[in-house]
Amino acid sequence: MPGAGVSTRPVTGAADAEIFLRLPARLGGVAAGWSVPLLAEARMVFNPRSSPILQEWDIARFLAYRDGRAVGRISAARPLLPGEALGSFGFLALERDPAILAALLEAARSWLAQRGVSRWRGPMSVSINHDIGALISGFGRPGSLRTPITPDWLPAMLDAAGLEREMTVHACLLQVAAEQHRARAARLLAGWTGAGDLTIRRFDRRRFAEDTALVTALYNDGWAANWGATPVGPAEASGIGRLMRPALLTGEVFFAIWRGRPIGLCAILPDPTAATEACGGRLLPWGWARMARAMLPGGTKRARIPLLGTVAAVRGAPVSAHAMGALLSAAIDHAERRGWAEVEISWILDTNRAMRQAMARLPAPVDRSWALWGGRIDEAQVPS
Repeated sequence: MPGAGVSTRPVTGAADAEIFLRLPARLGGVAAGWSVPLLAEARMVFNPRSSPILQEWDIARFLAYRDGRAVGRISAARPLLPGEALGSFGFLALERDPAILAALLEAARSWLAQRGVSRWRGPMSVSINHDIGALISGFGRPGSLRTPITPDWLPAMLDAAGLEREMTVHACLLQVAAEQHRARAARLLAGWTGAGDLTIRRFDRRRFAEDTALVTALYNDGWAANWGATPVGPAEASGIGRLMRPALLTGEVFFAIWRGRPIGLCAILPDPTAATEACGGRLLPWGWARMARAMLPGGTKRARIPLLGTVAAVRGAPVSAHAMGALLSAAIDHAERRGWAEVEISWILDTNRAMRQAMARLPAPVDRSWALWGGRIDEAQVPS
């Protein structure tokens, strides 16, 4: 029987929910290899009144217990949008014990199977559009905005739990002072006959709703053919807009416009992870001040580019390469003005050879990598 000596039960009330949220910190937090997100933000994810994603996903949470003590947690999610059939597991945190992982995976697998889900993937906090993967390299490196930290023993445990590795994703780190991109991109653009038809514009705060919708539209188009792509639905898009407001105090989204039509985007956002880790996920008594300072000019030395791409219609054409180059140059200019010395560009699929070659030219070598596991639900029985 999976997880001998371990029992699991669903999160059903406020007390269980609080144990679920606080478990990574109770397991030792970052020092033990677990991300500790802001509790206030984590609560919002599972609150129907504040989480638009719950309109598009059915999510269950489970806790593992041994001798009356919480020793692990997991979530299971299935999409409610038509045409989406892949389930997921995520929000994984546990003591170092294969029996605990086996019990947690079985609870998530059984819940998904009962609802007709035939395939699953994880770890991911709901979908690939959010926090994904278990760290497989770069242990001990600083974390970054919305990228998970997990212990070095977890990948081998997931390998042994009846799941298959399906993909590796990377974070590449650019030292702004050493970048070699802008001069090269400007030289290539100057020699291109279509340069006069390509412009870059910033996110218009006066048209916040319209430009948020444009971000979603470009993302859903440009990333649709990527491995594991899941479109952002209308409800999730509204939640993204809410999260963008504080990030855009010092962050920026750039749009590439070709002959009057948006064809690409790049987002660069300040990274408040150091402040989040310092306050242990709590805003009180001083966590709010650390977070606010991190989002203001001079508050952090690091940033993340979570979005950089062009729409499918121009992929492979010269305008796509020049748009990507101009967008990245605009982001590096912005980082320099803000005093961000390091910029992480993530995630990049291991199979995306063109992007990985572009990162090498910046240069932005791979700094950290994560793996995702998955398989058929009926084949994912956890070994006893």
